[in-house]
Amino acid sequence: MKKIVMMMFAALFTMNVMADNVKFKVNNMHCENCAKRVEKTLKANDAVSEVKVNLECKAVCVSYDAQKTNVEALQKALSDAKFEAEIAKQCNDKEGCKGEGEHKCGHNDKKTQE
Repeated sequence: MKKIVMMMFAALFTMNVMADNVKFKVNNMHCENCAKRVEKTLKANDAVSEVKVNLECKAVCVSYDAQKTNVEALQKALSDAKFEAEIAKQCNDKEGCKGEGEHKCGHNDKKTQE
């Protein structure tokens, strides 16, 4: 039993070490349909584990297995799908595409009351 637990821990640790994140700015992502196409395009790559799209900021954060793909391949997939994607920076859960509240781009999800 101890061996199994240790192997599981090692596997989880290895997966986290190989995972990487990137944030793209997608200038021509204008609507919800575009956002869905961006997400679908990136998720078609088996190495991609998570995609967070923020339409207001025109940004997308991607978590992927760095052993199986790279940033250039992800950017090329977006380009092939006719999206103008530029690498913004590395992203993590603390910054970038959270989806609620204040964003790094200055947008706020909460509608202001007049």
